[in-house]
Amino acid sequence: MWKNYLKVSFRNLKKRKLYTGINLLGLTIALVSFFSITLYIHHEWSYDRMYTDADRIYKINQEFVSGGEMQLVGTTPASLVPTLIGEFPEVETGTLVFDLSIFSSVLVDAGQGNQEESRFAFVDENFYEVFDFEILAGQKGALLNEPNQLVLTESTAKRYFGSVQNAEGKSLKIDGSDYLITGVMEDFPSNSHLDFDFLASFKTHRHGKNPEWSPSNYYSYAKLRKDADLSQFEAKLPQMVEKYLGEEQREYGFQTSFQTQPVTQIHLGDQTLSTVKPGTDIKYLYIFGVVAILLLAIGIINYVNLATAEATERNKEVGLRKVMGADRGQLFGQFVSESMLLTFGAAVLSLFTIYLLAPQFVKLGEVPLNLALLFSFEGLLILAGMVVVVGILSGLYPSIFLSGLEPIKALGNKVKIGGGAWVRKSLVVFQFFVSMGLLICTFVVKSQLDFMQEVNLGYQKEQIVALPYHYNMRNSIGTVKQEMLRTGAAESIALASDMPIHVKASYSIFPGGDNQKEFMITGYSVDNDLVNTIGLEILAGENFTETDISRSYANDSTLQLPIILNESALQRLGWSPEEAIGKRVDFGGGLANVKGVVKNFHFNSLHHQISPMVIFIDPDQANVLLVKMPAGNPAVHLASLEASWKSLVPDRPFNYKFVDQEYAQMYRSEQRVGEIFGLFSGIAIFIAGMGLFGLVSYVALRRTREISIRKVLGATQGDVISVLSSDFFKLLAISAVLAVSFGIWFSSSWLSAFANKASIGIWPYLYAVLIVLLLALITIGYRSWKVFSLNPSKTLKSD
Repeated sequence: MWKNYLKVSFRNLKKRKLYTGINLLGLTIALVSFFSITLYIHHEWSYDRMYTDADRIYKINQEFVSGGEMQLVGTTPASLVPTLIGEFPEVETGTLVFDLSIFSSVLVDAGQGNQEESRFAFVDENFYEVFDFEILAGQKGALLNEPNQLVLTESTAKRYFGSVQNAEGKSLKIDGSDYLITGVMEDFPSNSHLDFDFLASFKTHRHGKNPEWSPSNYYSYAKLRKDADLSQFEAKLPQMVEKYLGEEQREYGFQTSFQTQPVTQIHLGDQTLSTVKPGTDIKYLYIFGVVAILLLAIGIINYVNLATAEATERNKEVGLRKVMGADRGQLFGQFVSESMLLTFGAAVLSLFTIYLLAPQFVKLGEVPLNLALLFSFEGLLILAGMVVVVGILSGLYPSIFLSGLEPIKALGNKVKIGGGAWVRKSLVVFQFFVSMGLLICTFVVKSQLDFMQEVNLGYQKEQIVALPYHYNMRNSIGTVKQEMLRTGAAESIALASDMPIHVKASYSIFPGGDNQKEFMITGYSVDNDLVNTIGLEILAGENFTETDISRSYANDSTLQLPIILNESALQRLGWSPEEAIGKRVDFGGGLANVKGVVKNFHFNSLHHQISPMVIFIDPDQANVLLVKMPAGNPAVHLASLEASWKSLVPDRPFNYKFVDQEYAQMYRSEQRVGEIFGLFSGIAIFIAGMGLFGLVSYVALRRTREISIRKVLGATQGDVISVLSSDFFKLLAISAVLAVSFGIWFSSSWLSAFANKASIGIWPYLYAVLIVLLLALITIGYRSWKVFSLNPSKTLKSD
């Protein structure tokens, strides 16, 4: 029976080539979109689940409370992990990771000269007991037990030594010190929040030899025992804080605590916490998941629309089958088999398409698509299930409708398809609602991205180049600065701890001097040229001068440190810019004198409001040169800067970053969302447009005689377009109202994540609606022209 169903189904699909092609292409594109989004979501959801007993591994974060303000950070002191292992029976083991790239890169010499590397970390000897990555060379229990030992990843070993086997036992010179390579591990998987090329033994680091409770610069992990109670473990942490940090808390007036975070929740967790790799906001996965389902729904809707529209073409077929003895179940099986066959063909084509387009998907989503999942036994089983489900959903309503026709009415072609028309109209509304809605989302995201690029940040980011330098260059960096200025390739140069796009260091303002308030403040370590170099606006007081002392010198003397505050800091202190000049504040345990006030500038993501900031001179804490280049060809200036660098620092590569490009990179996740919305809104419009083309084609063919009569009576092509489009544009108007309502909700919801947001006017909604209406008009106009071009003498012949 099923063999006959499939044979007849194939003939029917072949007979109606236009509708078969539209449905096949629409379902294929929908399935390609669905599978690619699903693979992307699976990759993001699979982060850090590959470790043995991953459910027992926790990252420890630290919370600080000062002056009623809370700050949660992802790093902790060096003493935390040894204390947890030694004093908490719930802890089976733990490990500590120090990501050196937070502070500087390293120079690596394998005998052929220095290479600058940034993915370098110190880890303790328990690292591979917590994270059981595969060891390709070396003995797992003896990899990082002694100082100056090193483990390379597989790709790094091949890059420096040609093969994994050649690397073991060799030495590399890291920043002038020899490190023995004791092992080679697999490359960190793309779905691991850890990602390094070099892992050095933490015992090499000063805090590896003498761990302390300050500073908090280290990622800490604890692996609990199988029978451990997490709540009991967490309940003991305050006792540990009191034991080791209680006296310090009371002395300096702050509170701190430690909190656990499952390792599997790091990537999709709190995005404000510092991690080795940038995470993903989980709300984007939910958004993409909904988009995948909607695109699949649009493909299914195309089939339902066209199948119900063709109902009258198959009346006689249904009537004849019933007269010959076919019951409703057999007819149902026949029509469902057609949709199943079509869906199977679309599934095969979608797999082939994904295989061909996988590199483009990787570029768009910036994550690898694991195609093996689709071709695994489980994947193929799920795919078969999807073919059945999509096939049934696509053919369910048409099958029920057609199999229920009465034989006499069907053979007499007297069937009214009002119910089918109602369903078609509802589905057309849904299709174009989704298309317009996704397009509105695209324009809203683009508006915010444009705003972030065009907003006045309060400083100059164009023509500014950042040159990171190593801490061991601090004694000679002044000479480099002067030489670059002498060549004319730089108008101004400042030393700073960070690029101005993201200043990270946190300090405290304590009651003291002329201030009676306590609050957290961001500290920017610079030299006296920063204000002029990046163009900060001074509202009151003066800029730093060459005679001003640095913070390190002030701490060693009785002199007061000159500082510059921003407007947000003055709001917390309750001073006007003029009142602030000459005031004294207790900054970091010593009195500082307010020398100047600058206008607020955005030194963090636009997701956040501008918080209080203090700018102070401390070149010893700086690690980047901010170079303001003259107007003109930047390549010429860069070449001159590089020549100066190489003449004075020949052992370190000249690596530069444009500040404006790094600023744009901060919003890469938002840019990716915009690109994905743009792509899939285009896909949705294309699929819906194909469905509209099929429906208009069907309606035009059904009304060919009517249109020919109108033409004979003097109707113009515009009249024909009006006749064919009136019903469709009513449906599109309903879709537009629903889409605009959805767009208003999305705009409010998505932009709520930004403290600084664009003003979304009417244009994103208007553009989206007009684009879809224009495409619909083109589609209807084309089909109208084709019908209008037919010779009435042929179309008006009697049947």
